[in-house]
Amino acid sequence: MRRLIAGFATSIDGFIKGPKGEIDWIIYDKEVINELEKQWSETDAMFHGRVTYEEVIKMYGKKKSKQSNPFAHMKHYVFSRKLTNVEDGFILVNGDLKTEVEKIKNEPGKNIAVFGGAKLLSSLLNHKLVDELVLAICPIVLGKGKPFFTDIDHRIDFNLKETKSFSSGLVQLTYTKKQR
Repeated sequence: MRRLIAGFATSIDGFIKGPKGEIDWIIYDKEVINELEKQWSETDAMFHGRVTYEEVIKMYGKKKSKQSNPFAHMKHYVFSRKLTNVEDGFILVNGDLKTEVEKIKNEPGKNIAVFGGAKLLSSLLNHKLVDELVLAICPIVLGKGKPFFTDIDHRIDFNLKETKSFSSGLVQLTYTKKQR
């Protein structure tokens, strides 16, 4: 079975966006990019929530350059109850979340990454579908913003798998779902 890995950049105080939606504080230096590229080489699918999908489309438009897109080799799934169609290169998923994700996890392939957003992550966690959680903690306190975790309805235990620190001050914590 494929593993579902949720990786998010977060502030020290647990926000994934600043009070005005800003993400300019997230560190993407060469050292961090090299680590991300290694992780992406082991991934062949990405899950997007509706809001993240709409932001991606707005930011990148309909550009399809494989040279500038490190995600071009991946299938892109958009989870939404509101959308009725998505751009070419994306697959709309609007059925039962647990059933649909379990079906995708049982298909042959590499790891699956969650590329946003917080609501999708919370739903995946609530359904016990996340196998690994990767937190890239940036050395900043935002004070306000969009929280990383929202609407979690039960306790979820994880084991620390790995800790990496970068010269920028970013710390990456990798947790695996605790088996019961």
